[in-house]
Amino acid sequence: MKVTVLMENSAQPGLIPEHGLSFYIEYRGGRYLLDAGECGAVLVNAARLGVDLTQVDKAALSHGHYDHADGFNAFFSVNSAATVYARPRITDPEIWAEKEYIGVNMGMFCRHEKRFDLAEGPRDLAEGLHLIPDRVKHEQSLVAETSGGLVVFNSCCHAGVVKILTQLKEQFPQTPIRAVLGGFHLMGKGGVTTLGPAPEKVRAMAAALRDELDVQEIYTGHCTGGPAYDLLREELGDRLHHLTAGAVYEFAD
Repeated sequence: MKVTVLMENSAQPGLIPEHGLSFYIEYRGGRYLLDAGECGAVLVNAARLGVDLTQVDKAALSHGHYDHADGFNAFFSVNSAATVYARPRITDPEIWAEKEYIGVNMGMFCRHEKRFDLAEGPRDLAEGLHLIPDRVKHEQSLVAETSGGLVVFNSCCHAGVVKILTQLKEQFPQTPIRAVLGGFHLMGKGGVTTLGPAPEKVRAMAAALRDELDVQEIYTGHCTGGPAYDLLREELGDRLHHLTAGAVYEFAD
């Protein structure tokens, strides 16, 4: 399996960063897109990285936030066939009651509604590639079976990365977790330069990933935030890697 990070808050030279995430995944002969960032910049980065988005077979939306969903408007302009698999409540107005709206751009969704498959999961994109809903009503993980164990994508982990991975361990009890990729939603209200939870909670989370779940490789960025990443680094050492647009990761199928 080969994973190319098309969009992230940071970017390698020559690429465009934005507050969002997008992964291009090549798995057992298939081509998949998970999330599309917040605008058309994902097309620019894909072209510069040699990724042909016209050839994507299927796509998935991790959850109903604009910085993961709205880039699909640009994706649809170059790809006329791929269905986007998402949970049915990504457009539920109850999710945003009395809160600032940070959801899917409804104009984009209405224009392209037929491109979205909103059936509830779990379900499979391909043999060995699963969409698993979690406790947040509009969020799901993409889980790939590989020879070294599960590779888990959850773009923001609003339910908590430890809870999400513990749930997956219950569903795949004989399979170790090889890697997790995504944001951990640890930034504070002031953005990615601030810390949300207390430092000891971040350290406890790192200890659970390392000792209880024995996750071998952890790739994070986006909503994790810089201060939390530094704390995770102290606890996780070489297991921790920073997501950035342009990075490429490979895992044996």
